[in-house]
Amino acid sequence: MFRKVGNLKISRKLTAAFLVICFVSISLSSVIVSYAAMRNINRRTEVLAEALSAQAASGMEQFVESCRGLMMAVLVDSDVLNALSRGAVPVSEQAEYQGQISRLLFRLIKMQPRLVYAGIVLKSGQTFQNGAAGEKKNLAAFAEKDWMRRIAEDPAAFSVIPMHDGEYTNRFGRGPVISAVQKLYGPARQYAGLIMLDVEAGSVIRPGSLSLLDENLQGFRVVAENAGHQVLYDSAYEEKTALRDGEGFVRFEMPDHRYLAESRPVENTDITVHVIYPKATLLLLRRDLVWVTALSVYSCLLLSLLCAALFSRSFTRPIARLREAMVQAENGRYMPVEGSFSRDEFGDLIRQYNRMAERIEYLISQVYQKDLQKKDAQLTALQTQINPHMMFNTLESIRMKALIAGNRDVAEMTSLLGKMFRMTLENVNERHTVKNELDYVRSFLRLQNLRFRTENTLTAEVPEELLEVPCMVILFQPLVENSLSHGAAGPDSPLHIRIRGERLPDSDLIRFRVTDDGTGMDPDRLMQISDRLESIRQGNISMRSASEAGRQHIGLENIAKRLQLQYGSEAYLKVVHSNETGTEIELCIRDLSGAEKAEREGQPWMSES
Repeated sequence: MFRKVGNLKISRKLTAAFLVICFVSISLSSVIVSYAAMRNINRRTEVLAEALSAQAASGMEQFVESCRGLMMAVLVDSDVLNALSRGAVPVSEQAEYQGQISRLLFRLIKMQPRLVYAGIVLKSGQTFQNGAAGEKKNLAAFAEKDWMRRIAEDPAAFSVIPMHDGEYTNRFGRGPVISAVQKLYGPARQYAGLIMLDVEAGSVIRPGSLSLLDENLQGFRVVAENAGHQVLYDSAYEEKTALRDGEGFVRFEMPDHRYLAESRPVENTDITVHVIYPKATLLLLRRDLVWVTALSVYSCLLLSLLCAALFSRSFTRPIARLREAMVQAENGRYMPVEGSFSRDEFGDLIRQYNRMAERIEYLISQVYQKDLQKKDAQLTALQTQINPHMMFNTLESIRMKALIAGNRDVAEMTSLLGKMFRMTLENVNERHTVKNELDYVRSFLRLQNLRFRTENTLTAEVPEELLEVPCMVILFQPLVENSLSHGAAGPDSPLHIRIRGERLPDSDLIRFRVTDDGTGMDPDRLMQISDRLESIRQGNISMRSASEAGRQHIGLENIAKRLQLQYGSEAYLKVVHSNETGTEIELCIRDLSGAEKAEREGQPWMSES
């Protein structure tokens, strides 16, 4: 195993060591933090359950006290009630007293927004009632309730009726209610009637912290029950699943061992409040903590891996680039390592290699130039064996005979052909400019118009300053020939060709655009040509035969290759667009006039591009 580790690359060794150190430290820290967090979760859950039970008990106590206080407001006017029950109030004044009591009940409801109903039932059978939304009681059904008879017999003056549906009212189906009942007594402490207040069960306990039950502590439940285990409040009440006793009250049964409970009695009552929460909630919180811890460890490891990779890359990248350059040197390409490097030992080593590569490249170029000079001498010797004057004289003789015979078209065609041959065969070593190239293209287009009896036109929009810029021979003619061959619609539809030139700002590059108003190329052929031209621009200038390249665009490839060889990577040829409105081809060359001038003056010259 140690041998395998020893054979690893430096980058992998550094990464592995960094990861091991980070994994051990992060894992130990995470275990300690997770253990402390789990203990804190258990403690905070217990504290929260105690706080909730205390607040729920306080809320229940406030409910009882508020109901007693409201009923005391009615007992202040108990003389009026007693008089009504004994019939002591004259008949003419009973309506006024009844209205007075109804207004009193209405004020009670307005004083306590949680009240949905307030009513008074006298022993004589008289009733007074008022509801927040017009609720009315069915007194016959109300009096038949067993628990109502039990209240009348119970010595306690105040009692709370557990949660019930209130089916004796016309608000049935709008949720359960809790009723607070206060007995009324006459002057001799005899039973005179009772006061009943109905409150919606869900509004009995409303401590602010219970909102946590809906937000963070799913599964928690708050229940208030009396001594008979009848429910007064249940935060998780569901009518379909509620257990009921023989009187229709909801009963409460303490859940099994899967739940934890915190109980607290309500002072001065027989009511007990329970806060119940499942153990699964704690397990869920612990599981979430484990997942968060695991995710944190995983994220830290990924971050450590990234840091290790960047750290090792700063060491190994210079070595890798130097190794790649040395592999290229083995294949005969002495390329320097590009980029900026630090001032450490790796940077010094790369700079020394670059100086060595430049020296070797210089020595090889010297040998290569001598070999080229030898080949140029051989080519010049071959060219001198061919006497172009014989061809020019022959063409001139043909032109004169055509003039004598009255065939001016043949004479002009012969003259144009001779002019074009002179540009390409005679004085090949002399300076060839953009102006010469435009003259060559005009001669070519005129020759084609005479051959095929067409009226194609050429417009050159090139600034005067660019006309004397040197350029390679036969630069525009293949582009114009391509337009004539593939863009012309026919002899009756003359083609207009335009050549525009401009110098790019702050550069020695010159851009030409050759456009026509022909029929354009089909999309497949345009894609093939564009891909091939882009490949040449990227440096793939390997020669292909005419059968491989296709005769239809071998001229374009030839120009693109010669541009790369003549001007370098900054020169290019591309098809900008070609559709039914015409074709536009763009080419870019370098202005080498500065280099020629510097060569004549014997001074160094550097391109601005």
